[in-house]
Amino acid sequence: MANNTKINESIDHLLSHCGSLSSHEKVVIVCDVLTTEIGQFFYDRAVGITNYASLKTIPVAKNHGEEPPDDVALLMNNADLVLGLTSMSMAHTNARMNLTNNGGRYLSLPEYSLELLQDPSVMVDYKAVESDVRYIADAFTSSHKIRVTTEKGTDIYLDSSGRIGNCCPGFVSAAGDLGSPPDIEANISPLETKSNGIVIVDGSIPCPEIGLLYSPVILTVEEGKIVKFDGKDKEVISRLEKLFSDVNSDKAYVLAECGVGLNREAKLTGSMLTDEGAWGCMHFGFGANSTVGGLNSVPFHLDFVFQDACLEIDGKTILKDGDIIR
Repeated sequence: MANNTKINESIDHLLSHCGSLSSHEKVVIVCDVLTTEIGQFFYDRAVGITNYASLKTIPVAKNHGEEPPDDVALLMNNADLVLGLTSMSMAHTNARMNLTNNGGRYLSLPEYSLELLQDPSVMVDYKAVESDVRYIADAFTSSHKIRVTTEKGTDIYLDSSGRIGNCCPGFVSAAGDLGSPPDIEANISPLETKSNGIVIVDGSIPCPEIGLLYSPVILTVEEGKIVKFDGKDKEVISRLEKLFSDVNSDKAYVLAECGVGLNREAKLTGSMLTDEGAWGCMHFGFGANSTVGGLNSVPFHLDFVFQDACLEIDGKTILKDGDIIR
């Protein structure tokens, strides 16, 4: 049952604490035909903060990373703060990148629901954990070689030479900031042709077709690309193969992101923002990364979340069984 008081408290927290929205600023809330109800909830709270709030509804995108209509992209570009409340993420779009390059702030809130707004992971003090996020992001920035292992058999090497770590603490306060609460993470885009190894995905693949995993998915990565999907659940494997083949581009298979979740209140639910940010989890994103420090441009981005990882950066252990080592 929806608790409207709790929902409104969470929305106010997202607008003010996470979005840093002030009374003189323009805020654009973008939803789609599947998320109009929650978009209206956000709009109703936003007009209590600023007179410059607008709500736009767009068609449902086929994939994460698909561009919004041109008129909405233009509206976004002229805003101080944009909330992407669409079913599919717009974080990896040129529209989002143009906004943040021009000094606007972006809260990426795909797959949001009234249920999520009542989850403890939303109401955390995001600013209090910024130092943890910055520690790992800075380690990524100075890195050359990354190794990720798990007891279940993940063992993969990535080359991150020259790439910049992204600090994503879940709030946006400065010009050009990108955040996606309750996702709190640090990530980096590795070199697109240099990743090699095996990934045992035992957490989730946060998309409507799959979600939480009940048996592991095994990814074989060679020269930066997935070359094989495997696992006991053949229906999940079939869905994965179709998701990637439907993109009709080899760029979809590129290992584009290495991320570390840092929200202690977030648990695996099968939803993107809780799962990517869940403490003790890491994720690899495949597909687009050109808007977050990489070179791969494709209208597709899919994350694979796994638990209890060990992360080594240039031979130094940064995470052990999912916990930060300083």
